[in-house]
Amino acid sequence: MKKYLLFIISLSCFLNAFSQFTGTNQVINNGNMRFGDGTEVSITVSGTLKQPFYLSDANGWRQLTYTDIRGGQQRKYPLDCTFGIGGDGTNEWNINGVVKSNPLFASATFDSSSFNISGGFGSGNIKVKGEVTIGTSQLEVINDYSIGSGDNFIKVTTTIKNIGSAAVTNLRYWVGTRDDFVGGTDEPIKERGNLVNGSFQKLTSITQQSSALRILTLDEGILFFTKSTSANTSVADYDFDYNVSETVTPSTVQISTENDGSYSLYVRMRNIAVGESDSFIWYYAAAPLDELNDVVKDVAISSCPTCIVDTDGDGLLDPNDSCPYAAGVSDLNGCPWSIYVGNNYKTTTVSNSIEIANETFLCSSTDPNYYNIAYHTGASAEPIVGDNLIYNNNYPTPHGLLFENEGFAFMKLRDYNKIIEVKKSDGEIVAIYNCN
Repeated sequence: MKKYLLFIISLSCFLNAFSQFTGTNQVINNGNMRFGDGTEVSITVSGTLKQPFYLSDANGWRQLTYTDIRGGQQRKYPLDCTFGIGGDGTNEWNINGVVKSNPLFASATFDSSSFNISGGFGSGNIKVKGEVTIGTSQLEVINDYSIGSGDNFIKVTTTIKNIGSAAVTNLRYWVGTRDDFVGGTDEPIKERGNLVNGSFQKLTSITQQSSALRILTLDEGILFFTKSTSANTSVADYDFDYNVSETVTPSTVQISTENDGSYSLYVRMRNIAVGESDSFIWYYAAAPLDELNDVVKDVAISSCPTCIVDTDGDGLLDPNDSCPYAAGVSDLNGCPWSIYVGNNYKTTTVSNSIEIANETFLCSSTDPNYYNIAYHTGASAEPIVGDNLIYNNNYPTPHGLLFENEGFAFMKLRDYNKIIEVKKSDGEIVAIYNCN
């Protein structure tokens, strides 16, 4: 199935403890995504991922970076990484001090104890640890790659530890590619923006900080994203030997570019004293354009399950929703039951005044467009008299229950073919009528 590329990166302090680096390099290929040709091990001598691919229903495996042939030698570009250390760090983005791309991992070891091979596909966690020297600074770097058997994304946690004898200042990290090639397109569209409530939104000004970069073709694309407040994105021309975008000030890059080029996401990390570490997390996913919104939401949920999504579709983002999953089961700690109630309703000032034989309009309503999610209290999924309808505002037009506090309202329960009578002042269900 076609997939859509997604990077998500965020900064946080991370401690890699209790890992046993006695394993081996592995082939990362879960059937949806792979890194390398599918038979070779997937992690490079620099600890990065080899050339990424995604599986297209129509076209098979599709490469996601360029393949260069020079002097009879074929070079398949991996995901480049670059370290920057020292120099004047007054400006959040800078290329001062010592900058080094794809440094070789010395003393590389692997932890593949949580990586599983089944039916020719590999999934789970694999970590690679190595040491790099940047100028006079010595760093221990751990890349933790995690991909589920049914996932369309890989999660990567990169941790940098200062194992030298002096503090590391002005620590920076770039990730991206020196030459883009997405599916069958060598000049994809690059868009700078941010993820807002789980969706991609382009910048409105080039000077705005961009935590997301989306690269599009007619069928597929690439997206980098970070929640870090010290990150930005860059786009530039391509070069076979280095990533030009790493040398371009992000605030000068156009919002949208269509070219054969390079791109990167830049993260300004914190200064780390001897023995200290810092880390960032990124996600890399794949899907066709018509699945992009769902993929972005899936990865947003993975990166922060209660941050920016509306899990139950009730119009409230999960952090503001007292019960975002609202299924009413015991492991949700007594959250109310979800229920579909009609947005066509009748109102009265006198309780128990309904004649069910006269309610053919409400009783015959079956179109799902005329129903909205509400919650109700109680011990079972089907509401009973004495339960309370506690939330019901996802309506196409203002609903009387939102602003009226006197009298009673009658509305149909879609899944039970019944009409409930609700006291407007507190949502108490005072009567239930069977539709015939």
